[in-house]
Amino acid sequence: MTKILLVRHGEAAKSPTDADPSLTELGFQQAHALAERYADAERFELVSSPKARARQTAQPLADLWQSPLHIEPAVIEIPSPAGIALNERGTWLRSFLQSGWSGIEPNQAEWRRATLQYLRDIEQDTAVFCHFMVINSVVAHLRGDDRVQQFRPDYTSVTELRLEGGKLELARLGEERRSRIL
Repeated sequence: MTKILLVRHGEAAKSPTDADPSLTELGFQQAHALAERYADAERFELVSSPKARARQTAQPLADLWQSPLHIEPAVIEIPSPAGIALNERGTWLRSFLQSGWSGIEPNQAEWRRATLQYLRDIEQDTAVFCHFMVINSVVAHLRGDDRVQQFRPDYTSVTELRLEGGKLELARLGEERRSRIL
């Protein structure tokens, strides 16, 4: 059995004009706290979304373990629909959270398919540093539930999956955030 940890990135700067914001000071603190929490844990492969906030969340653990951090485009955040400007993405996401996966656009369906396939192809225990929508997409698929928002993973929360014989299972949801995320 292979264990996969889906780790949500730390708190990122809010900017309607920056497609790839860095972590806030609190986000960096969260990343370092996560690294300390896993300092003596069994070693995993470390994989990150290409986005800065995910890489910056993973880096303290990679440094502590002296392990390479692999960048994986398949776990990047969900693409916006065609025609949605960057400064409209937050509004779109808030609305999208109330919808279903069955109504997504072709580029989003491909993103979701690629994410799930990547996870099914993992061969060793891996921590994947990714995004709110990646985690919700995977959880919805594993539950067979069409609702986009399955739960509200907190910053640096860890959702645990099991993979056996190419079949993914949800082992444990990460810590849920109580306040508004988006």
